[in-house]
Amino acid sequence: MHDIPLSCSLPVLLIFLYMTFRRLSSSRMKLPPGPRPVLFLGNALQIPSTSPQFTFTKWLEEYVFQQPMLVLNTLESARDLLHKRSSIYSDRPKFVLLDELMGWHNASTIVQYGPRFRRHRRFIQQTFNQVAINELRAIQEKQISYLLQDIIDKPEQTDDHLQRFSAGIIMKVTYGADVKSINDPLVQIAHRAELLTIESGTPSATLVDYIPALKYLPTWARKAALVKEAVDAMFNVPYEIVKSQMISGVVSPCMTSRLMATCSPAGVNSLSSEDEEDIKRVVGTMHAVFSQTQCVLSTFILAMVLHPQVFNKAQAEMNGVIAIDRLPNFEDRDSLPYLESVIKEVCRWNVPVPLGLPHRLMDDDVYRDYHIPKGTTVVSNYFSSEVQLPAILQNCSQPQLFRPERYLEDPHLLDPREVIFGFGRRRCPGRHFADRNVWLVAASLVCSTIIGKAKDDAGREITPEARFLDGFVRHPAEFPYSIKFRPEKMSALSNWNDALET
Repeated sequence: MHDIPLSCSLPVLLIFLYMTFRRLSSSRMKLPPGPRPVLFLGNALQIPSTSPQFTFTKWLEEYVFQQPMLVLNTLESARDLLHKRSSIYSDRPKFVLLDELMGWHNASTIVQYGPRFRRHRRFIQQTFNQVAINELRAIQEKQISYLLQDIIDKPEQTDDHLQRFSAGIIMKVTYGADVKSINDPLVQIAHRAELLTIESGTPSATLVDYIPALKYLPTWARKAALVKEAVDAMFNVPYEIVKSQMISGVVSPCMTSRLMATCSPAGVNSLSSEDEEDIKRVVGTMHAVFSQTQCVLSTFILAMVLHPQVFNKAQAEMNGVIAIDRLPNFEDRDSLPYLESVIKEVCRWNVPVPLGLPHRLMDDDVYRDYHIPKGTTVVSNYFSSEVQLPAILQNCSQPQLFRPERYLEDPHLLDPREVIFGFGRRRCPGRHFADRNVWLVAASLVCSTIIGKAKDDAGREITPEARFLDGFVRHPAEFPYSIKFRPEKMSALSNWNDALET
């Protein structure tokens, strides 16, 4: 038998002692059951990089939770932990993906729960609280006018028009920029950054976050550099435009200019580097949040194409409330309960972000006799389409069916909009504005257009497949459809534009 050098045996001994200590320690506390971890790698290799919510839902058949990631598949558990115990569940994990792809300085410090996060929250609340969004109504209505006119002129490019609408609203609110074309340079910069970020992977399911050394692989490093360049441009280019306008004294009122003035009353040249970084990140992040608006609107159109009886019923309701010479406004919302049910079902049928954004437990906790260790990553599983066992928004009859009537039949059924924006202190502060955008577009389309199936060269209707793209945001795959503006609504659009001018 050969002697083993001490330099080789010592690491092995230390690893053995560490693993033994872990087993002894965990035996004293009841951890939530979960898939058997792999030595050294834990459960990292068991989490797919695409559509991980399907795997999480399957695990619920055998396990309540998974360690070190806690997957919440029920509304009760999500509310109990992320809302009722938000004081210790409001942190964000430190993700290599965030640090490397986003290219932020001190990225984890910025998103973790603490004074800087609370400052960012105040920044957003100043613009998007329930009272402040009433001041943004004129912007929303003007963008609706542009959208409907674009559909009249080029109905075959409605996908682009919806993208321009989503980008146009947020660009006007955040930077004071008037966007009238999808080819606007600022829109293209933001779209490229959002697309690359979405394609980079789903938070809490990216292998590099579990094995940080993978970031040094050439392929991953090149991808990170590409996304970093795009995101930096999205944050910096429009910010510098507003800054230059502030210096020259000619600037449109917007979120960025207000924050600059608040942080530095003496002038923008006196802004600290931390102030500038905070403003850039807060304002730039709003683009990622409101890009989900486009996802919901695309899903709405897909659902109307696949379920013409739903569209016809919503339009019949609309015709009974809205006169032929006008378009719907926010005051009409309570009078359109079926449309409200349709929008709820759209948000449930295809949740824009199926796993939400991950939380991080800030201290040890006990839930249902299970010990949850400090540092555990916690995600809410909203959606699953591959198994019968429901996730949070599949806890209803026939969850795979698109059926808005379920909300009229059961008034107590969970409204998806109560959960898809998050829980507790991490709930999206822009949710009220985003909800109003979706409602106004959906109502305007139902009122003024005919949405249906496209036809092939032989005149036969094409039934699209309900297929969705994997990624952080679950966009519908491209699908054919027909949309036509109702000629009898031309005077209504003209009256709308006249009212906006006055």
